[in-house]
Parts: sequence; structure tokens; C-alpha cells
Amino acid sequence: MHNARHGGGGWVTARPLKIVHVGDFFFSLKRNAPSQFSVGGKLSHGLVRNGHHVIDLSYRDVARAGGWFGSRKLGRRYLWRALKEFLALSAPDLLLLGHGYMIPPAVIAEIRRQQPGMLIVQWNIDALFVPDNVRDFAARHQVVDASFISTAGPIVREIIGEGGRVYFLPNPVDASVERGQAFARQNIEADLFYSCGNPARERLICGQSWEMNQFCQMLEGTLPPTMRYAYAGVRGQPYVSGPAYAALLEQSAMGLNISRRADYHLYSSDRLAQMVGNGQLVFMERQTGYDCLFSEREMGFFSTIDELSEAICFFHQHPKSRQDVARAGWQRYHQLFNERAVADYLIGQTFGTLSDDDHTWRQFTAI
Repeated sequence: MHNARHGGGGWVTARPLKIVHVGDFFFSLKRNAPSQFSVGGKLSHGLVRNGHHVIDLSYRDVARAGGWFGSRKLGRRYLWRALKEFLALSAPDLLLLGHGYMIPPAVIAEIRRQQPGMLIVQWNIDALFVPDNVRDFAARHQVVDASFISTAGPIVREIIGEGGRVYFLPNPVDASVERGQAFARQNIEADLFYSCGNPARERLICGQSWEMNQFCQMLEGTLPPTMRYAYAGVRGQPYVSGPAYAALLEQSAMGLNISRRADYHLYSSDRLAQMVGNGQLVFMERQTGYDCLFSEREMGFFSTIDELSEAICFFHQHPKSRQDVARAGWQRYHQLFNERAVADYLIGQTFGTLSDDDHTWRQFTAI
């Protein structure tokens, strides 16, 4: 029986699992400054800390290593062969597929036939309002034992159909990864943080479409002239990653969590965990549904741009109140969605071993 129980210091397993985890982790052959905040890396941390034997397989790097001229595309067949051979040699209990669209449903189905005693699970933090993501997630759902996605609510079932098991996946936080406590800093470097990979791609904010350079400029015009901004990828500032990005997170008092749209229940970029996990007071739309999980004393929720502006002004002028709310949000997020809790939830849902009082936030995230 692959059951888990919660102990005083975390989650312990009655029988450890052997897990092959295919995904992106904290290192990549392609990036000069690899991500320090990889969800795949944090999930593997949680699984290992819960007592499981986890073998990470960076699928993109394996494909690059086996492709001509380091081409990931040309290395796909090498990846498929390497994965199938390794699974046959290692005989894991669980194959965990994080994103990994380079491993198509036909290959997953072949793996299932070759490894009949092994369960296969996919997890995904991509937005389901992007057609390519919808297509790939729904296709793989047909050949896995369970799917986890960072969107909740009925829209998920509409996308994948009635068959199979699907669950909400929170964006995990990990105290060994998100190491900052911005609320505790006496001399904060910036008042408001926002990072955007593609500012020209419009975002729907409070019902209105915005190009993010324009939105940030507009918002600045409503805020006090004493405000200091920590931007990445917008307002003429370069996009950053690695230590430079971590420094912005750790040294900013407040942060904007604005995804491309807010009407997909509980969807958020994984930047949410990075910001609140580093102790920022995070602002996000109520429409996301996160006000069911966090109170106004833990996060800054808004329904209009005027409300957002007024809240930022208030907390800028009342730093003690800002610190108190940011600290409370940091504590609750680390309590609910730390890497061990999310890993325990993933395993428990997969093997059907969760009790009714495990991870009580599940009642707000039913799919």
C-alpha cells in the first residue's frame, strides 16, 4: 500500500516509491542562467523529502544530447528510446511527466504496454486558454492514469472530457528555493515588482485588454511619486532570470501577479509562488478565485484598477500594515502549498490514499 500520513515535521510514507520524473529542473543545457524556481525541481524536492526515490530525467537535455548539432527537435527519437530503455531497467512504480510534450501519446501508450505495473501521471502548469496547451494536455490525458493541472473548475472537464481522473495542482513553494523574506527587510530596495516575459501580448485586467508597458505606465500615474519599481521585461527594463531575478523578488515590498487573464478558476503563473514565497505582499484579481483560499489579511485582492491603485497607495504609506499582511500571506502559502504538501497530495490522489481531512483546501478546488 502506497499510503502517506502526516507527521509533526511533514509527510512520511509507509512504503517509499521509486519515481522517474520527466521534466524541467534547475539546470538546462540551453539557458545561460537556469531557473532557480522550477516547479519540477520543487516537486522532486518534496517527493524526496517525503521519502521517495526520485530519478530526474531532463527530457529536453536528453533530446539535445542525442540530436544532431544539439537540436532538441532532431533528438526526439533518441529521447523516446532512452526513456523506454531506462524504464525497463529501473522498473519504477510511477512515471511522472511534467509538461514533456516531446513525449507524445503514442509513445506513452507504448510505455504503458511495456511497463504494465507502473502508473503514469502528467502534471502541467500551462494556461488552458492557450490552444496548443489545451490540445497537448487533453491528448496526453487519454493515455495516463491521472492528470494534474494548475487550473480548477468545470472548464477543465470541458476541455478534456468526462473520462479519467484530473486534479488541481497548486504552484508549490519551497523554503529552500524561495529563500527571501521581503516583509522582514528594514531597508527594502523597491516598492512594487512586476515581471513579464512578453509585454506586447495583451492581458485582460479587470475586463479590459492591456499591453503591459501601457498598463504599468498608467498605474504609475495613479501612485505616489515616492514609489520605486522593480521591473523585469517591461518599461525598458531587461527580462532577468537566475540570481538577478531572485534579488528582485527578495528586495521588493509588493508584487503584481497579473496573468494573461483572470477568469480561469485558480489559474496563475507560477510566479505567484515565487513572489509570495519570498515575502512580497501580492496583488491579484478576485476573479481568480484565490480569495477563497486567502483572506484580505494575507493578500491584496482587487476587482477594479482604482481598487488596486488605492490598495498599493495605502500599503506604501503604511509599511507596518504591508509587512503584517505580507508575512501572513507568506506563512499561509508556505503552510498550504509547500513542496512536501503538494507532493503528498499528488501521490495521495494518484494512489487514492488521501483521507478527508488531508489538504482541506481541496474543497475549494474541485474539478
